[in-house]
Amino acid sequence: MRIFSDPVEAIKEIERDLYEMGTRYQSATVQDQDVSENPEYQTIELCGYAYMITDFTERRLKEMVLYTEYVPWEWVEEEIRERLFGTPPGFDLNPGKAWGKNEKLWGRFIRNGVFSYSYAERWQEQLPYVIRELKHFPNTRQAIITMYDRHQDMLNWGGFDRVPCSLTYQFLLREDKLVLIYNQRSCDFVKFFGADVYFGVQLLKYIAGILNKEPGQFIHFLGSIHAFAGDLKGKEIF
Repeated sequence: MRIFSDPVEAIKEIERDLYEMGTRYQSATVQDQDVSENPEYQTIELCGYAYMITDFTERRLKEMVLYTEYVPWEWVEEEIRERLFGTPPGFDLNPGKAWGKNEKLWGRFIRNGVFSYSYAERWQEQLPYVIRELKHFPNTRQAIITMYDRHQDMLNWGGFDRVPCSLTYQFLLREDKLVLIYNQRSCDFVKFFGADVYFGVQLLKYIAGILNKEPGQFIHFLGSIHAFAGDLKGKEIF
């Protein structure tokens, strides 16, 4: 596992690992879109990638999010507010309000006024239980937020509808600091990696604050971290 003290160093080194050591193939589906004949979705990928970040300076986290110049910061700010605190009056957790700050990307995934799932609704229903578990059982290994719902999400395999890229967020109180272990099945490096890390770190800092603890380590396991040819124009990757 690679260990980074700085999130900007982390994203730069992970980018280098991906482009130098990744394997290439044609993706069949992305979210719920059939891209099997679309050369824009030629894919470079690393499987089973893991790393750790140990410093969470807010300025450097923002620089990491904006590193690929693809993620609107306004969406990131609104999205983390929704995930942690819910939506403002007049908005449901699904679809929420944040997606409107990145409508070009997210608008195409709304079906009958909602997404197949939202992070806000799944985080919000589990956060109180995780916090209570950590307060009452500080040595627990069971404090996990689960994004994947087997009853719903397995039915959406094959591009039928969106399936969560995040699987679990596990929290461990060790040496008087809070550790987060974040498991993802899939992560688009260009469009989402920086934001996904930021959301995870903010969740870690939020729960640590409630517990009056310091955030310790952010550990990230990725089944697949990848990038698509259409997002890498100007780079001699394919």
